[in-house]
Amino acid sequence: MPKHFTCSKSGDLDIVPSNFIEITIDPSLLNNFANEDGMNAYFNSYTNSEDFQKLRLELVKEVLFIIDNNLTERQRQVIKMTYLEDKTQNEISDQLGKHQTTIHKILQGNIDYNNNKKRYGGALKKIRKLCSNNMKIKEILLKMREKKEEYTE
Repeated sequence: MPKHFTCSKSGDLDIVPSNFIEITIDPSLLNNFANEDGMNAYFNSYTNSEDFQKLRLELVKEVLFIIDNNLTERQRQVIKMTYLEDKTQNEISDQLGKHQTTIHKILQGNIDYNNNKKRYGGALKKIRKLCSNNMKIKEILLKMREKKEEYTE
């Protein structure tokens, strides 16, 4: 299954309808997304709206800001290789000279088997938490929802 992120391979922002990163946000903002379609269908349905695309670009910029300013250098490197360069964990491990499980742990974190298998660390968990607490991201998603409602009326 391909990974998606809204940037070109050069690292420049690029608006491509099928590319996005999924972020866990307040469920009340996501109530109208069908499970089988998810946010991808949401983005694809409203790609003709210039205002929606501007909001989408704002969202991506904010997520990239979080990635660039809150992750360790190694986490940032692995996230960008995974989502911008579309590399597998095995390809990343070969390129960095690290074991594949190390790459997996950088992305997903570790499991504490002594604490009900609670996961700790990991770049993706860190990004999700920072995004879910980011007021600007919440505001952008709310505006996107409003644009969707305008579009469907």
